[in-house]
Amino acid sequence: MQAAPKPAPKQPMTRAQKLRWYAEQLMADAASDEKAGAYETAVSHYLQAADILLLLAKVEANYTAWKYYADNASMCQQKARRLIALAPKEGSAPGPS
Repeated sequence: MQAAPKPAPKQPMTRAQKLRWYAEQLMADAASDEKAGAYETAVSHYLQAADILLLLAKVEANYTAWKYYADNASMCQQKARRLIALAPKEGSAPGPS
């Protein structure tokens, strides 16, 4: 069960603001999916958020904003890697080996 999406702000947003809002939504969805045990969906959401954050970092001139985007993209990638590592491997039997 996913949390209800946070509505977009009412005031007009720039393209970058919309992308940042969407990345934040994807990260929230990923955390919710992870908590619910839907790891495959969580990985997908984390990687989508990382892609958007890296796009934002690529065009950002301000170092502080660039660092925010880059650090959050890295965090999303690390969480996705961790979840992938936890997933059972195909072809392996369940239980102790």
